[in-house]
Amino acid sequence: MEGSVNSKRRRGLGVVTPNACTECRKKRAKCDGNNPCGRCTSQKGTECVYEVPVRQSKEHMRSEIEQLRIQQRQSERILAALVSSDRSEQVLDQLRNGETLETITHKLDHSTSESSGSGGNVTTFSRLSDHQAIGQALKPAKSTASSPTSTLAFSDSSGIPHTLPTGTWPAWGAESSTSLQNEDTDMMRWDPDTGPSPDQGHTYPLIGGWHHQSGSDSDTAIQQARGYGQETILGSPFGMEEDPNQEHPNSNEAWTRVTSDGALVEHLMALYFCWEYPTFASLSKEHFLEDFRTGNQRHCSSLLVNALLAVGCRFSSQASTRADPNDPNTSGDHFFAEALRLLGEQPDRHVLTTIQALGLMSIREASCGRSSESLFLSGQSIRLAIEMGLHLDINISHSKESAIEHAVRSATFWGAFSLDQAWSLSIGRLPHFSRDTKLATKPAIVDHVESAAWIPYTDDGAPLERSCTQPSNVRSVYKTFCELSEIIHKSLYTLYSPGTHVTSKALLEAYTHYLNWYDVIPASLRLGHNFTPAVLFAHMYYHYAILLLFRPFIKLDIVGSGVSPRDVCSQAASAISTLVNSYSQLYTLRRTPSFVPYFVLTSSIAHIVTLGNAREGPEQLKKGIADLKEMTSCHGFAIRALDILRYLILHWDVDIEFEDDDEGVAEGAREGGEGGGEGKWRQEMCRPKSTSLNQFCPNVESVDVVNGIGRVVLGDNPLFWPFPLQGRPLLDGRALEIGGFRLVP
Repeated sequence: MEGSVNSKRRRGLGVVTPNACTECRKKRAKCDGNNPCGRCTSQKGTECVYEVPVRQSKEHMRSEIEQLRIQQRQSERILAALVSSDRSEQVLDQLRNGETLETITHKLDHSTSESSGSGGNVTTFSRLSDHQAIGQALKPAKSTASSPTSTLAFSDSSGIPHTLPTGTWPAWGAESSTSLQNEDTDMMRWDPDTGPSPDQGHTYPLIGGWHHQSGSDSDTAIQQARGYGQETILGSPFGMEEDPNQEHPNSNEAWTRVTSDGALVEHLMALYFCWEYPTFASLSKEHFLEDFRTGNQRHCSSLLVNALLAVGCRFSSQASTRADPNDPNTSGDHFFAEALRLLGEQPDRHVLTTIQALGLMSIREASCGRSSESLFLSGQSIRLAIEMGLHLDINISHSKESAIEHAVRSATFWGAFSLDQAWSLSIGRLPHFSRDTKLATKPAIVDHVESAAWIPYTDDGAPLERSCTQPSNVRSVYKTFCELSEIIHKSLYTLYSPGTHVTSKALLEAYTHYLNWYDVIPASLRLGHNFTPAVLFAHMYYHYAILLLFRPFIKLDIVGSGVSPRDVCSQAASAISTLVNSYSQLYTLRRTPSFVPYFVLTSSIAHIVTLGNAREGPEQLKKGIADLKEMTSCHGFAIRALDILRYLILHWDVDIEFEDDDEGVAEGAREGGEGGGEGKWRQEMCRPKSTSLNQFCPNVESVDVVNGIGRVVLGDNPLFWPFPLQGRPLLDGRALEIGGFRLVP
């Protein structure tokens, strides 16, 4: 009985005829699918007719769409070659000789990969107009360069001259290394002069836009687009259409008890791996997904899945992604609360998946603007990684299991390490790792992972008709990102090591390390070759690091050097603004990695300084404010950043109008604005809280740092500490009795 039930439950297309003839359908009889079928053959005078089914299978539709897409890409690829100056004659001869489109396209791709030396991982476009529009969006970012300063030599105390690389601010897409000067540095063959400008009718985002066809069933279309996107991003077992008669091949519902909707789980996972991964990623995607699918807890856990889903919720506007369906500010809170519960129940946290989950939880809290919580979670992640010895390479045998273990350990350590460097850089502190210890080998670059396509994925799924196809180059991005984190690690010891004083020589040497890093990044990571969100983020992070390296010295000049800290900061801030603008045109800012609002805040502060000193106009600052407002839908820190900018503009008396709206205005500021005027605003905005480390709090008064021995005045911090710069416990002074305290009478 049990066997018959299972066989009936698992009936699929191999048992049931996909398309019955018209006569068998009328009689509701079983049809064998032959032409003519057996039933019609046995009945004289009956014509066996098969109609084309209105509803085709998802696999059949995908196959047809993919074939049409391939043909379209081949045609557009050949048309683009025909209008080029160097390949038109060759392609024309091939067409005259009767070669097929597939053969010609293959030869074009082969010659391109040979000239690039990048293994063929190049971006292709569906239409020439898309090629030109995207090139126009990236043109400002590609052309960003510093002033042509050549007097960058300086001398140390011994009188020995030193020289920085001449390309102090390499232009996007330009190869400053001598060995690369003769290579084709523009794989996408930009023609920006003929490309449309933003006001020529192009709809933004240029990549990731998805439009319903008129007269189509939008729900069905979205379901197809989601399935296609999830299958591309997560792998073939994912994105399958739910079939009540078949057991789903993935164990997606068993990993969280927040929801029983397996489709929602896969949707949120695809959003995370599309927009956040691999920056600060502490998990190995391939091994995580394999164990997630099979239910194996070696490289997957309920804690890790819930943490990942909490991050993925930030990129969705669906009500089911919110703890309160009517409050977008609660996006992901239910998954995060479940992750906290599971974390608290763990008897031993020295587990790879726990370290990975802590990193994801830290990223999520950074996005929400809870920097104190994010710092704590990040600190726990890197400490556990060190305690487990993940920074040390293990003996690698030739077995497959050993290689997998090394890959996962390496990804876990470097994710925790790079996140710790990002936070240490952002708040100005030494990292949680000694300066000169040898670090673990970085995850290896795998060709098939590199060449896998990256596609934009949203609540509407992935666009079935894409403007371009980009290789993910995910391992190259991650490896290069980790190398940048190593340079940041060393520069932090240059700036913040007690017992040593910063010298101009040490500062310029750190700067040289950054420039050399950019000089040798792989061609696939330059904006002329690739412009995935991860690549754009890596470039922003590079300028962010340089800006924070020189920002403490903007009121100083470096003796004997042409490098001006003030100018370098201004250039870095402009570069970040330009990159964010390109990102906005390509993808919108509603889907950005967690630290992007921190980049925009830092660059906008630099713009305030430059504007306040009458060195530039207000345009870039206004654009930064507008960018933060756009990001408020997915990043709570963007609201905090707007409050900080508002306060600094008032505090430094910079002449720029800051529009007063509901977004980005602190509660205290809104209350003060009703009766106290601008002075009240300045007094109430961005004040320290006793429940926070206040790392992003510019409005600190003497009452916040000097503590008396008398009775506590209403509103003051009730804690006692004699040393203002030392740490203090986090205590909510407004709810003392709830915490079990009361003021001494």
